[in-house]
Amino acid sequence: MSESEIGAGMGRRERNKADKLRRIKEAAYRLFSEKGYDQTTTREISADAGVALGTIFTYASDKRDLLFLIFNDRQDELRRVSFAAIPEDTSLADQLEALFTPFYFHFAAEPDFTRYLLRELTFFTDGVQAPRFQEGRLSIVKRIRELVEDAVADGRLAPGNPPQVVAEMVFGLYQSELRRWLSEETPAVNDGLHRLRTVFDILIAGLAGPKGE
Repeated sequence: MSESEIGAGMGRRERNKADKLRRIKEAAYRLFSEKGYDQTTTREISADAGVALGTIFTYASDKRDLLFLIFNDRQDELRRVSFAAIPEDTSLADQLEALFTPFYFHFAAEPDFTRYLLRELTFFTDGVQAPRFQEGRLSIVKRIRELVEDAVADGRLAPGNPPQVVAEMVFGLYQSELRRWLSEETPAVNDGLHRLRTVFDILIAGLAGPKGE
């Protein structure tokens, strides 16, 4: 269903709210991109969006929350695409690489915005947008755990390690590699994915234990 069809099914009040939200997200993204996150104020965003300052705080608790207001929709779509891209009947390392590949391509297209996002997500547990963002992250860890459990069940990965802990280690390594990769002036997707795959191969080899056990 198109946006116009969705809009046709809304009442005037709902359409107005949806339009204000769209303008807020577009204004925030534009100003963060053009002026920089640190130099942009919520007052400037409200003026650019053509809404009252108080309206912004209906959707975001503060400027940091606005970053995640923008990103939450993107995270949902990235999860949908990345989960669908995971191949079956292949190695766990292949599956993990496929899971994170859409994220790397997305982040490479807008590295500056992603750097702001990564900087501000530390201890991001408060705010209107925080629950949705954290739920998205937890769903990624949950999907990794399922991949680990499947790999143990069919013998691709040795048993004995708590799947939840392994999943959290995988996600932690991804976050670390993402930050290292984005510290480069012009992050190249292939280079980032190659390094990520190397890290996953080392982890999985370590979890398998010495050959012959």
